[in-house]
Amino acid sequence: MQLAQAVGLSQSAIAKWELGKTEPTASAIILLAAFFDETTDYLLGVTD
Repeated sequence: MQLAQAVGLSQSAIAKWELGKTEPTASAIILLAAFFDETTDYLLGVTD
């Protein structure tokens, strides 16, 4: 719930990612990268 509020996404969207029912959109990945201060490549597993 805290992550959803912090990045402006719904809690249900994040729950679906966690359960493997859906995958985040490109725009959601960008929001998450900014929140965690990481690159999108890192979040996608492209870089270490």
